Amino acid sequence: MPHLSLRSRVPRPGTLLLTLTLCASLAAAQSPPTEEAPASTEGEPLWSHELSLDELLRIELSTPSKQLQTAREAPGVVSLVTREQIRQFGWRTLDDILFSQPGFFPSHDFERTVVGARGLQEGWNNNHLLLLVDGVPMNDNEAGSAFTWDITPLFMVKSVEIIRGPGSALYGSSAINGVVALNTISSARVLSENERLEVNSEARLLVGNLGTASVEVVAATSAPHVSAVVGFQHLRTDGFSYLSSDGSGRVDGSGTLERFLIRDRHGSDYLFVKLEGHKHLEGLSLQYHLQDWDYSTGHGWLYWAPDSDGTMRERRHIAVLRYHSEPGGRVEQEYVLKYQRHEYDNQVRFYPDGALDGYYPSGVTEVAKYALDELFGRLQLSFKPAEPLTLLGGVEYSAILYRGDQEHYSNADLTSTAEDPPPMPTRVQLGPVYAPILDRPNHNVGAYAQLSWTRLLNLPLSLTAGLRYDLKFFQYVDPWQTEQPPRSKRYDQLSPRLALVFTPSPALSLKAQASRAFRAPATSELFGFNTWIVQSTVESIRPEQVTTLELSADWRISPQLSWRNTLFHSQYRNLIGYGYDDTGNVSNQLTQRNAGLETELMAELDLGSRGRWSAFGNYSYVHLLDGADGSGSLTWAPAHLARAGINYRWQRLGLALRAQYQGAVRRRDADRVTPLFVEARSMNVPAWVQLDFNARVQLTDWASAGLSVTNLLDAERYLVKTGDFPFDYRMEGRRVFATLELNL
Repeated sequence: MPHLSLRSRVPRPGTLLLTLTLCASLAAAQSPPTEEAPASTEGEPLWSHELSLDELLRIELSTPSKQLQTAREAPGVVSLVTREQIRQFGWRTLDDILFSQPGFFPSHDFERTVVGARGLQEGWNNNHLLLLVDGVPMNDNEAGSAFTWDITPLFMVKSVEIIRGPGSALYGSSAINGVVALNTISSARVLSENERLEVNSEARLLVGNLGTASVEVVAATSAPHVSAVVGFQHLRTDGFSYLSSDGSGRVDGSGTLERFLIRDRHGSDYLFVKLEGHKHLEGLSLQYHLQDWDYSTGHGWLYWAPDSDGTMRERRHIAVLRYHSEPGGRVEQEYVLKYQRHEYDNQVRFYPDGALDGYYPSGVTEVAKYALDELFGRLQLSFKPAEPLTLLGGVEYSAILYRGDQEHYSNADLTSTAEDPPPMPTRVQLGPVYAPILDRPNHNVGAYAQLSWTRLLNLPLSLTAGLRYDLKFFQYVDPWQTEQPPRSKRYDQLSPRLALVFTPSPALSLKAQASRAFRAPATSELFGFNTWIVQSTVESIRPEQVTTLELSADWRISPQLSWRNTLFHSQYRNLIGYGYDDTGNVSNQLTQRNAGLETELMAELDLGSRGRWSAFGNYSYVHLLDGADGSGSLTWAPAHLARAGINYRWQRLGLALRAQYQGAVRRRDADRVTPLFVEARSMNVPAWVQLDFNARVQLTDWASAGLSVTNLLDAERYLVKTGDFPFDYRMEGRRVFATLELNL
């Protein structure tokens, strides 16, 4: 994670990478090669453990190739964030972590901040990242969303592996912009038969302004044959509120757009349970996740600011049974079985009282209670026929089933073909939300294979070649022609990857990777009917696809300094989006070609008795080559990003300061049509800077206290609202949080 001073002119990426490679090669040639020992995991502690930069870069990761490799040896561009780093910098969500990394940037839609990447703006679904927990996919089964905001807590996280760029060759759909893998904590050690039950626990209380309070408790117990981790988080906040116009075009007596209070009151609960077997049960684990959250809809589902807080509540139950043989053997095997149930209890306020000049005296509200069930399985084998070769293959299957609604009604007939159906004096019962697939499973099958060859041609060169085939197939009924027999549809995709890693010395790693990724249309994008929440188009929608070429150089300048540069070229096709009018129709809206540079630096300085400094910095640049609106400029996403952070630890005190810079974001011409709306927004969303501060004090051996301030300068910052609207999304003002942590 690197620092690069911003300049008015950005150097040509090819020149920069060539210069870096030549310098690094000369430096590496002058220093005698040393054999790099892998980091030992024996006796590794359960809770936070501070690592030096050298130790951090020696940790072996499993996500890039499903075998243990350090970040410099692994194919692609991968980073590791540890539990201790999360605490040092005061990161509270996955979003916080990702927005410290190169390439990723905040987008926003309705009530949530989501993750854009490499010049590609992200929408409400946040479904271009694949989220893994202990190697198992955790994206939801309706929209394919990766829940990276505060409804996914970090209390159970030991480390986070982040892959930038496509990952479908191993992981299938959704891994377009990257893969985020959470590795959860485990019990510290296995007890012998004669030892008593051992318990480690940790509690954390957080309070902050805007009515924010959070409690986290996690405990690990160990017995001779099984260990367990149990954790819970409860979060409530009034959230950041501000005045803004909406998309309704309502004006006051002077003809000025009216402004409304936009609220972000929300809360969440999360329960995590993990059981791990030992001795005769070694390799067997069972996890259960209960995720329950409620939220508001920001500017409104149809961009009419709601006049009341409707109930928007969701809950997920996830159970995972997994067996993985001991790593390092000649043959490794993995079996996974996952069940996910996603429940919805939504009361969506589309129009307020008196909307459309009194046409809707009581507004329009839709109530929908339903659930989606998913069953997922994986069988994977890895075989080493000879020392330099590893063969890996696997098959995956999942099925999603919708069984109807518990409740679904409105005060207007939302299935009417009229643009604004007339209000009804009584409740109107509506048909199933996903009528086309009622009681009809949605099938997904994937098969993948990978060859890894180290010391290729007896050189310090490794090859990773992978290929995955995915097939999505289903039957559905045309809800307009229910008397007709069911129709069949299928999507299939091939996702190849070819990666080379050249390590001429322990200090230098050069990489090249070409890969393709895809995202199959999600349930909500295909089958929505009888609802205004989403209108789907199963007949015409196509899978999304990206093809990316990456070149990177990773230079260990010294044990205290590391520099990595990455060049990428990405071709995106058929990206899916929702209509910008009040129909909410889904379609393939975007094809775009980008190229860019990401440079990142990590450093540390040990002052002995005077403390220890560590720092990171990174800069990202994206250039539009083709696509968007034909203007030749990158739109809806920043071309320039820069982040930096510095941390100081001395005895019982830790201080950290972080800075984020996001360049100006250009709108499209289609976003500036309505004259009144054009007057309300300039052509560009201004650039902004954010400073964050975090302090921790170790009060005793078992207690610590902290203070975090985000947006320290209380800067007014905005994220782009795409489409022809008069508003952008305002980011949070200054937030202050105090924490108390207990370790028992």
